[in-house]
Amino acid sequence: MFDGAAGVSESGAEAQPAGGEDARLNELVQQRARAAEYLDQAQRTRAELINYRRRMEQEMQQVRQHAGERLLTRILPVLDDLHRAIEAAPSEQANDSWVQGVHLIERKLWTILESEGVRTIDALGRPFDPSLHEAVTVEEGDGNADTVVQEFQRGYTLHDRVLRPSMVKVGRGQGQAANSH
Repeated sequence: MFDGAAGVSESGAEAQPAGGEDARLNELVQQRARAAEYLDQAQRTRAELINYRRRMEQEMQQVRQHAGERLLTRILPVLDDLHRAIEAAPSEQANDSWVQGVHLIERKLWTILESEGVRTIDALGRPFDPSLHEAVTVEEGDGNADTVVQEFQRGYTLHDRVLRPSMVKVGRGQGQAANSH
């Protein structure tokens, strides 16, 4: 009986370690699954952080590019006045020092504006584009339809945005005028 008890005892001892190994193996599999889940979460969080940083850098760059937009729009009328003053100077005074000084001031101001990303909008002779031009009048007659035939006020862009649209007269052309009646 002792042998039987020993056998039972041995088989019971053998059964416990085998059951214990299964439990430990099960626990190890669960721990590995949790570790894989945590690693996946960490990688996703890291990717989200990298994307967030990239978006913030892009937004900050846009803010820096357009930070002076308000000031620049207030300076544009001064540039317009300088341009008109130069155009209005009598041709016989073109070589006078004060006219040359006004030219120099306009060039310096324009150089500063260009270094900040300001560009003129080429309007005259171009197709009318409502995102760049503001049509003040329309002229019926010969020529290309929907083409800018006169510019009343220059337009400007700052990098990829319109600071001020060009104020223009748009030609309708003969073919377009006939279609509209």
